[in-house]
Amino acid sequence: MSPTTQQGHSRDLQDPTHPTEAIDSTPQDSLAIDLSVDEHGKICYYGPTSAVHEPLGLASPSTNSLSRGDGSKRTDVRAYLVSRARESTIWEEFALGNAALQLGLSRQVIARLLHLHWTWVAPMFMWVYRPAFMRDMTTGGRYYSELLLLVLCAHASKYHDSNHAQLLFSRVRLLLGDEIQKPSSIPTIQALLQLSARELAQGAISQAWLYSGMAFRMSADLGLQHNGPDIADLKGFDPVDLEIRKRLFWSCYFWDKAISLYTGRLPAVTELPQSPIDFMDDSAESEVWSPYYEDTSPLTRLAPSQYPIMQSHAVSCFENSCKLSVIINDIIVQLYSKRSRAITESSLNDIKARLDTWRNESPAHLRYNPEYLPTICPPPHIISQNLLYFTSVILAHRPFWSAPAYYQVCMSAAQSMEKLLLMLESTFGFENITYLMGYCIYTGASAVLEDAKINDGATHPTMQTFLRALNRGMAKCPLLERSLHIIIKGLKRAPAQRAPPDQSSSDNAVSAIINSYIPAFPYFDPASPNDFDMDAYLNGMSMDAMASLDCYPELQIDVDEMMRHAP
Repeated sequence: MSPTTQQGHSRDLQDPTHPTEAIDSTPQDSLAIDLSVDEHGKICYYGPTSAVHEPLGLASPSTNSLSRGDGSKRTDVRAYLVSRARESTIWEEFALGNAALQLGLSRQVIARLLHLHWTWVAPMFMWVYRPAFMRDMTTGGRYYSELLLLVLCAHASKYHDSNHAQLLFSRVRLLLGDEIQKPSSIPTIQALLQLSARELAQGAISQAWLYSGMAFRMSADLGLQHNGPDIADLKGFDPVDLEIRKRLFWSCYFWDKAISLYTGRLPAVTELPQSPIDFMDDSAESEVWSPYYEDTSPLTRLAPSQYPIMQSHAVSCFENSCKLSVIINDIIVQLYSKRSRAITESSLNDIKARLDTWRNESPAHLRYNPEYLPTICPPPHIISQNLLYFTSVILAHRPFWSAPAYYQVCMSAAQSMEKLLLMLESTFGFENITYLMGYCIYTGASAVLEDAKINDGATHPTMQTFLRALNRGMAKCPLLERSLHIIIKGLKRAPAQRAPPDQSSSDNAVSAIINSYIPAFPYFDPASPNDFDMDAYLNGMSMDAMASLDCYPELQIDVDEMMRHAP
């Protein structure tokens, strides 16, 4: 169990890599102090020092409430949610008709765009709980809004028709101005998160950062971090509400780590729930995942008869990714934060042990061994998780990679990533890779950069795969062009040379290493004078008040000391 980080993690209460370990939760009366109902009947979070809220009362335990340790109630709640989810499919035909009238698009276009969303976008971050959204699209309930529907369709349009995307996003911007003037709501949070993802992929970093920040603030305003089973007995909650709150909190938490990795900024969502990650509605787990819509798809290289029936495993994949994101948070904070320069080998050992535990405890259907890969690629969200694991291994070891043994760990992880990418390419191509895949590829390239400069340059086999993936992916994800350019410029610079002991801490030695390596986070490019100030870096100053992460953590390590103690 790792030490508590500066960000106030609750790891003394729970190890998130072991979700089955029960812990004592906060008493219900404590939760009642934190949660309030506003004048609109919405649940808000203010905290115990607030003078503007009235505490919630406790409802009498209902048949739908969930108490820790009561296995029969857990079974009842799970059955209830699965039943409601299956029932919601009845509403979908009516919902599509209503959506067509509201958006002024044909029913067929909306059906295709939503299919693309649920297939290609939704599984990775699970921003929207489909059963409640589709039901409330028909009934006008609180988990639906026109803004959210527009964002879902606009975001999915990149897989279908860019003309639709421009039209829909122009309407999104008009509606967004009105929505953010209203009280915080779950559909607005969901819309903002996906707007953040879209803007990031387009390279609009400031907009992505601001949209995500608003979403995280709204999440805190609604107290989504309070999503354990004990709040089921608070007034105003039923199992559907609890499931949505839990999923959306973890969507925020996971997306926060994803955007932090690109921008090189400290995570914003750091308060962990006291309950384990346990999504009760697993009805989507066994759904068939198919890349096709009406027997056609431009998103795969295989004919419908060639792609086998595969389960989505969306719920277990998201749950497992959330557990990994907790470890990624600590990699960022403990090894890359400029607030603490004390990077130690013990920090690495702790994180390495947690990564190993996560990998070993990952469900077999999610864990792909790069040495024994199938011919046909599984759903991309599953491959993304495997890529993210190897990326985490590289990030954890990068500060120490001056020691040959740790450098080899990074090289091995990058080579494993290449094998996964070649499998992905053979089935789906690289034209539709996501931002997160792109960051993983960039990180893999950073690990093999020195080897490529010494051996073959851009024609280095592994580097060639990484460059090809970024080059083909940037058409739909323009953000990747920046990563590609940083890598290409890095290949043109001379390989790193170990400085003599008496120069190891000199400015010239530091400058030589920076000019040889590429930054851990592609938001800053040291080769561009507009992005990087060498004097500011050497003096420990941040070029951006929010950019608190160290792009070159290896400079904080005593190389000779690491060489003596490397395994």
